[in-house]
Amino acid sequence: MRSRVRARRELRVLMRGVPRFNVYFSKSQAAAALWDYGEDVLADRALTMSDEDLGWIQNIVAHFEDPTYPLPVEGQRITHNHVNALAAITFFEGQLRPLAQSRRRPEKNRPERFTPTPLPPDAGLARQASD
Repeated sequence: MRSRVRARRELRVLMRGVPRFNVYFSKSQAAAALWDYGEDVLADRALTMSDEDLGWIQNIVAHFEDPTYPLPVEGQRITHNHVNALAAITFFEGQLRPLAQSRRRPEKNRPERFTPTPLPPDAGLARQASD
């Protein structure tokens, strides 16, 4: 019970983001990252999440991009793809946990619905103006 309370408290802190550091990516990029590491159910969920949920995940990513943040990835270099998937897991499940797979699935096997579509270059500017 105590660890669940701690996890909720940590999630609230992560969702606040990092001052003067913003990360932007699309829902499809988050979904692709989840699929790449075997998180199929969450990948489907990411495709249908709200823009607000995407914003919360982007705030979590801002924390996870700090190389000193203790992420549960061992034996390899942590990529932005790892960070995006871990942040989505943390948001959807309420706490950080290791990825289902530590190695990325081959891109050629990725279902078409998980093809990542990048945001337009000015997407971050539009969000900053609305904040």
